[in-house]
Amino acid sequence: MNESLTSKTFHGLKWSYISTITNAVLQIGFTAVMARLLEPRAFGLVAMAGVVLRFGSYFAQMGVAQALIQKKDISNEDIRAAFTSTLILGLLFFALAWAIAPFAIYIFDNSEVIPVIRVMAFSFVLTGLSTTALSLLRRNLEFRSLAIIEISSYALGYGGVGVSLAYSGFGVWSLVVAALSQSALSAILSYLFSRHDVSFMFFWKYYKELYSFGSRVSIISFFEFIGSNLDTLAIGHFLGANLLGIYNRAFMLVNLPIYYLTTSFSRVLFPSFSRIQLEIQRLKKAYLSAITLIAALIIPVCIGIMVASREIVLLILGEKWSAAIPVLQILAIAVPISMLSHFGGIVCDATANLNSKFIMQVTYVILLVILFFFFRRFGLTGFATAIVVGELLRNSAYLYLMKRVLKTSYKEMFSAYQPGLINGFIVGGTIFLASLFLHRAGSPVWLIFSAQLSVGFLLLVFLTFIKPHQTLKREIKAVLLNLSFLKERSLYLCKFISWYQES
Repeated sequence: MNESLTSKTFHGLKWSYISTITNAVLQIGFTAVMARLLEPRAFGLVAMAGVVLRFGSYFAQMGVAQALIQKKDISNEDIRAAFTSTLILGLLFFALAWAIAPFAIYIFDNSEVIPVIRVMAFSFVLTGLSTTALSLLRRNLEFRSLAIIEISSYALGYGGVGVSLAYSGFGVWSLVVAALSQSALSAILSYLFSRHDVSFMFFWKYYKELYSFGSRVSIISFFEFIGSNLDTLAIGHFLGANLLGIYNRAFMLVNLPIYYLTTSFSRVLFPSFSRIQLEIQRLKKAYLSAITLIAALIIPVCIGIMVASREIVLLILGEKWSAAIPVLQILAIAVPISMLSHFGGIVCDATANLNSKFIMQVTYVILLVILFFFFRRFGLTGFATAIVVGELLRNSAYLYLMKRVLKTSYKEMFSAYQPGLINGFIVGGTIFLASLFLHRAGSPVWLIFSAQLSVGFLLLVFLTFIKPHQTLKREIKAVLLNLSFLKERSLYLCKFISWYQES
């Protein structure tokens, strides 16, 4: 990357992570409050409705957002076509979802989900209004504006509207209205930050190129959605809303922080990778660096969550959610594998290498169906175990694909994973020993969790900045070298960069 792109990328990462960390804290707080105000059934109904609506969400935009970001050059006509397309498709899918909502009873055997689907379907229209503006902000790496939009809309929509309604006794509808409020606020704020032309465009030639790329992205994203939501469909059908609510909250506890950490990184990398899509060696180096840095963070965090799962569930959700503990332990293995595979998908999108990705994703969906069939007898833990097996196989497929697309080797890719695996076992083992000592001493849950969090954080900082693995140290030094243009803005940053590079 040239200096301008490097500067924009790191500024984008900074604001993306500010948004990520803030939203993660807000969501954990929101979940902790709502878990005490609502029953698991409310979360289960919203999870059911969300799955049904996401079936259409990928085609309600036709991949226009990704097409606007990936396209080398765009015109005002492209922007008008994108806005026209997403708004009209949003209206059509809102009407379609309203009409077919009663058929959801055949999937979940629960009539309560029908009105929830119909009201939540209005999100298609709100998303259609905001997609173009948000895509333009991402394309231009304006992640400061995106951070303001995301934090403000979530805090007001969920923290303000949602909690107030739940406290007033609106039950499941507090979750529904919170989601719609957040989408509405996002649409308003995104247009204020990116005031693009909103006049309609009806000439096909401006849609053709957007749809050529976007439609393939939509199809692949649809199969990715099926793969990531088959567990919700299967558990909702076979085990019911109550157990689905327990599974959904367990998944959220590990997926939420890791998803936002990796998504914040990937949404900056996609536009950056797209700009160097023809320079394979630079793209390979950027991919391996991203894997090294992210794996060194999320693998130790997930192993720490697995070890501390009892305290996390009891402290955040409460004792009535104790059935989520073994599920959380298993999902803490699956989630980091899934998120690391996600970076291979970004490379495929940035290089428009979509056919192989499509075949791989269809195969993964078929594999999950088979695994769920064999593991269903073991209940929630059986479904979670099936996810782990499926993610391991999909990650192996992505490694093979990256070997071919980026002309890399398995040895180079394993070296990228190695620091995270080593740090993960050290962090997890230390937290386990600390927990064992405190359990035997009869310490309260809050004290045990505080000790787990402190030990894990301090050890991760030590293994990252004081005594890092050589591969990780090399990548961090490369990052700090790219941050040299920020030295003059902060004396402390200047001293830290100099200290680390000399160490």
